[in-house]
Amino acid sequence: MSILEESCNLKVLPSLSDFDRGDILADGISQHSHDGTNNSYWNRWPELRQSRFFLGTGDGYAANIGSKCGSLSSGDDNKRRIAVTIGTSAAARLCLPLEIDTNHNHSDIVVPFGLFCYRVDKSTLLLGGALTDGGSIIEWARSLFNLQSTESFTGCLEKVATMYDNRCSSSSPGVTMAPFLSGERSTGFRVGANGCISGITRETTSTDIVYACLESVVLRLCAIIKLLTGVSSGGDGECILVASGNALEKNHLWKQMLADCCGIDIVVDSDANEGTSRGVALLLANKLCNECSLKEPLVVENKSVPDLKATNNWNKASLAQESLIEAVSSTWCGNGT
Repeated sequence: MSILEESCNLKVLPSLSDFDRGDILADGISQHSHDGTNNSYWNRWPELRQSRFFLGTGDGYAANIGSKCGSLSSGDDNKRRIAVTIGTSAAARLCLPLEIDTNHNHSDIVVPFGLFCYRVDKSTLLLGGALTDGGSIIEWARSLFNLQSTESFTGCLEKVATMYDNRCSSSSPGVTMAPFLSGERSTGFRVGANGCISGITRETTSTDIVYACLESVVLRLCAIIKLLTGVSSGGDGECILVASGNALEKNHLWKQMLADCCGIDIVVDSDANEGTSRGVALLLANKLCNECSLKEPLVVENKSVPDLKATNNWNKASLAQESLIEAVSSTWCGNGT
């Protein structure tokens, strides 16, 4: 018998409580424990006797709530909202409704390899994928090419934007990058993964490398988003991407590249600043006041719509990146054959 089984048989492990149990510690710390004995915390922390306590929640779920992506179909747009964040790291996440089945029947949701999935309350799952390197890869390029000043970086992005327009028109080959400077999480979770750049020639410039950095993160996020839309394609409406994180919100080119690559509209909501903190506040307000709904309408500040002429370029770029990762992954420590 395992320790876990023994613990369960002895009822050592407490029953799980849900975040939405508004009655939990509603009146602060009780003077007596549930078995009638004195509660040692009553005397230890008198200042907290009348405090309200709530169970913690994952930062990813809080960020989804704060970005108005807390349900499969929210508000009036009838579109499934996928929260896409690029800060230092990057992630894409989707909330799925799924009640706990006390009869232990099998769920009709199959989580594909490459995504994480965890339950956030009795009726909701959070499904998503994450990249260790998001905005950090741009900071690396800025440091490498001495683009720290706003003026120099803005000038470089203007050249990247022109390069992007040319690529979409001609689908000409360029530099391909595997953006795993700090290792790989979604979608491969390969041990020892590191970054790689292919296609460098004598004509390669800093603009080419910055372009490859932006493109590579977009491609990895798109791979996650395709898995998410595959899981949630139950006829509940189209998807829309809701952007958050300074690195993505302030970079129009990056948003446009992501919209073009995924073929999905991407919006920035004017209310959803500091999404994680906002999400925690909304969750608490919802439990303290039932009138505070987590299903909020979007207040669109700006919107990026896919450009169909870019489709061929992104299909080739995706194939090139997947081929590069496949080719070099055998050299990563822990993945050799």
